[in-house]
Amino acid sequence: MRLLIVHPEARFFAGAEKMLGHFLTGLLAADHQVTVAVAPGSRTAGVVPAGCAVVPVPENGRFSLITLGRTLAILRRAHAQTPFAVVHGWSARDWELAGLAGRLLGRPALGTLHDHPLASFITGSRRRLMRLAARRGLQRVVCVSEAVRLACADAGYPAERLAVVRNGLPPAAPLQRSWRTAGRLRLGFLGAFSERKGLRGLFAALAMFAARTNQPWELHLAGEAQDAGGRKMLADLHAQHAAESWWPQVHWHGWMDTPARLLGMVDVLVVPSSEFDPFPTVLLEAGQAGVPVLAARVGGVAEIIVPEETGWLFEPGDWSGAAAKLEWLAGQSAPEFARCGKLAFQRQATDFTLVKMSAQYGEIFSRLTTNG
Repeated sequence: MRLLIVHPEARFFAGAEKMLGHFLTGLLAADHQVTVAVAPGSRTAGVVPAGCAVVPVPENGRFSLITLGRTLAILRRAHAQTPFAVVHGWSARDWELAGLAGRLLGRPALGTLHDHPLASFITGSRRRLMRLAARRGLQRVVCVSEAVRLACADAGYPAERLAVVRNGLPPAAPLQRSWRTAGRLRLGFLGAFSERKGLRGLFAALAMFAARTNQPWELHLAGEAQDAGGRKMLADLHAQHAAESWWPQVHWHGWMDTPARLLGMVDVLVVPSSEFDPFPTVLLEAGQAGVPVLAARVGGVAEIIVPEETGWLFEPGDWSGAAAKLEWLAGQSAPEFARCGKLAFQRQATDFTLVKMSAQYGEIFSRLTTNG
């Protein structure tokens, strides 16, 4: 089947963009013919595998009828050369483009939702566009977790158009590693430095944890601030905590293109999201690396982590509770981390695979082309 995937994102690069690269690889392995509409020179364009055709289109910044019209004209010319069977908007900011392109080309369209439909960072105008696209332009809205599907139903999206396909990763061997090196608990954080990812709360928990324990520990952070709010938060954290005796135990590594680099040096990955987190890719990456996770119970997190088996959960915003969990973890020996890491690897390799994800999308594509 020939597919058109649209995602001209040029400003942000997060889990959805990393997952797009895996998804495209999975579609190619399933013998689909894939064309991707992306902004040339963007980081998103960099994840498109060599087997995909690429259509350069303007980036999807602020909504603009002029840009939308230009992009539709480009896609119509591409369709005239090699007709597409389905148009797929990879994220919510692509939905109006995918829906209109589907109508223009006479093809079914669907969109994937990687966020809560009423997330705080989504503007009111964008929310209205999303609802309109879900009701009028798209035949399916694919939610990355059951938590996202329930949120969409509560937000008034047509229930009959909602489907759930959880993300998956390509196969990989677990990392060869040692646990509790030199008896030190090594914590990790991987992702965007932002308020909603809970970084400010993590440092509040660390301050309480450091006051309670005599066990040696260190924190390794890999990521970057992608907007002014994130940069301000980092400045605030430095101003608030840099004088603390434990601050030298915090290590900043910058952005890492390969998550395994960080995951190979930690015993526990901490995912302290303070807002709804739909289906964090980083939890799948940790499982693939055989690393257990301490995470806030938000959004789709509980659909991935099995408490006391593949990781540990705390209630969102309960930083005292998170500190207590850290204190407990500091008292555990290497076999406990090895046990949980092995179970995390097995769960990811069984339940959250790229083959399974690609097959479920393939079923949706087939139903759309058969039944509309």
